[in-house]
Amino acid sequence: LQQEISRGRAYLKKLDDQSLSSIKNTIDKQNESDELALGKQALKDYAKNKDKLWGAFKNYVLIGDSRVETFKLFLPETNVLAKKGTRITKVDDYLGTIKNISPKYVFISYGVNDLSIPAYYNQDKYIEVYQSYCEKIKKAAPDATIYVNSIIPVNSKAINKQANYKNIPAYNAKLKAMCKKNGYKYVDLDSLAKQYPDEYEQDGIHFKSSFYKYWAYRLLSSVYGG
Repeated sequence: LQQEISRGRAYLKKLDDQSLSSIKNTIDKQNESDELALGKQALKDYAKNKDKLWGAFKNYVLIGDSRVETFKLFLPETNVLAKKGTRITKVDDYLGTIKNISPKYVFISYGVNDLSIPAYYNQDKYIEVYQSYCEKIKKAAPDATIYVNSIIPVNSKAINKQANYKNIPAYNAKLKAMCKKNGYKYVDLDSLAKQYPDEYEQDGIHFKSSFYKYWAYRLLSSVYGG
């Protein structure tokens, strides 16, 4: 009799677990559907209401240097892991936070500080290092999709101060190939520099806050289409 009671309890627990799992799956699917609809609607309304973009950022982290740091003006600071003057090696400091957030999307953008380091004048070496940090991020957030931003070109004023910046297109070509090889999403931002030349700050590297809606649109487009 005791064995039958134990089997009965085990069976009821199994049904209960299946029920909870089914409910969770239903909720997850609905959340995913709502997120997709929100993202697509924000892209659709972009021409009329660019500010609507910011509410469409869900389940994400942004990682990068001072260029990315300005996103804190529009998005929660807890999801924008960026600081002035940092290089790609700074990712090590963020891995614990990324693991805790467990994001669905990780947007990473480094390059302008790294390219001023002689060791990274070797393009293949830099891409190798970049890949190693993408792998670390993937390990911290195994269910996340990683979106690697191209290094947005600087203008001629900045190139005059750091000659290696003229090689940004070559770095980007290798970065794109690395993404294709490893299954990361590549976000091509090169055309933004040409499309909005007046959005550069005086140093020719950083951007005015008004530039970030264009960048945000590219990020959301890479996720939701558009």
